Amino acid sequence: MRKTSIVLIAAAYVLLFYISVSAPPHARAHPQLGAAVIGEYAGPWPVALGCVVALSGLMLVFFPIRRGERWAILTSLVTFAALFVTRMVTDPRCLVVLDPHQHGCHSFMIAIVLGMVGLVLAWKQRP
Repeated sequence: MRKTSIVLIAAAYVLLFYISVSAPPHARAHPQLGAAVIGEYAGPWPVALGCVVALSGLMLVFFPIRRGERWAILTSLVTFAALFVTRMVTDPRCLVVLDPHQHGCHSFMIAIVLGMVGLVLAWKQRP
């Protein structure tokens, strides 16, 4: 069960990394979204910040969380919570995430759910 939790959390951070890296090509492919999307998600600062958060999260997963250290699990939980709250407050597309017929932040929400489920499993399986 511990391996499952590690895989879920790592998948969440890899997906967050992919979302950050793929934002500039996505913004160039969809110019109709406007300059606001490019500034919010595809600019150099948001991309670099998203990549750094994802890579530092992966470092937490592969070393202290794998050993079952509570401080690392709580740090990762706070990271996912901060990302979730910030995105929900600032991105109106995330409010329609439950409607499959509208575009929203589905991949972001999948990453958050994967991470939270993995963290719950890691917390319960702590040695």
